[in-house]
Amino acid sequence: MLLLLLLIANAFGLDVVLGAFLAGVVLRHWAPGDVKPLEDKLDAVGYGFFIPVFFVASGMGLDLRSIVHAPGRLALFFVLLLAVRGLPTLLVYRSALPRPQRLELVFLMATALPLLVALSEIGLETGEMLPENAAALVGAGVLSVLAFPAIAVAIDRRIAGARDTVTGSPQPPLRQ
Repeated sequence: MLLLLLLIANAFGLDVVLGAFLAGVVLRHWAPGDVKPLEDKLDAVGYGFFIPVFFVASGMGLDLRSIVHAPGRLALFFVLLLAVRGLPTLLVYRSALPRPQRLELVFLMATALPLLVALSEIGLETGEMLPENAAALVGAGVLSVLAFPAIAVAIDRRIAGARDTVTGSPQPPLRQ
């Protein structure tokens, strides 16, 4: 079934990833009985082998020279990740979360690498993206994975420290 849907996706000029996704949708609805054991096996194979191989291959293809020659592009994409993915969180969750937690969430929402790697690979494959932009975008994604969660953890620790000061005893973190 997977092979058939991949071939159909290819015949219509769609990306192979979309064909694999559609195979999963079809499999969930047409598989008899409980699909949980099959999902567990697919997760093990995917996360244990295929996804790491994809990222190793993508990392090997990263054009570090273009990043070094034009670091402003990487900085621009890094700031845009924060602005486009993170800042809307301040508005969307304004009535659901207090400001410090929303600020923490801004950095977690702005963290992105897998999507950027996949989009860059597709953009390069179709010729719609310049190699320099693809490298800078993936580089910004790598920086976001390194920096943004650390900033979010620092904000969380600061919130917890302030809470401990007010109550006089340590409180468990908000996320458990």
